[in-house]
Amino acid sequence: MANATTWAKRVEAWRASELTAAEFSDGLDFAAASLRWWSSRLGAMRAEAPRSIRMVRVVRHAAPTPAIDRTSASSSSAILVELAGARVLVSTGADRATLTAVFAALDPRTHIGAR
Repeated sequence: MANATTWAKRVEAWRASELTAAEFSDGLDFAAASLRWWSSRLGAMRAEAPRSIRMVRVVRHAAPTPAIDRTSASSSSAILVELAGARVLVSTGADRATLTAVFAALDPRTHIGAR
């Protein structure tokens, strides 16, 4: 009996062939129904698999630190985000597009806000 790795290779070859399941499996040692079932099962397994998560350090900021210019943010309404060796002070009401551009410039793998 074939394992999931074997079926993954079969499903990949079937998808690349652009044939129907019946056309692809014709003359092979497995049925079209099995090919379709494994395709569905493997897709479900991928959906259930944990995804890698990019973590950033977020610090709620209550007191000023000398290294940060706080001219545009009050200490009670800001958070400090540390990412890729940089610190970004984010005040309440910060513009989402600007933050997205800042974080993308610091680390292109970081995505915020896609809903």
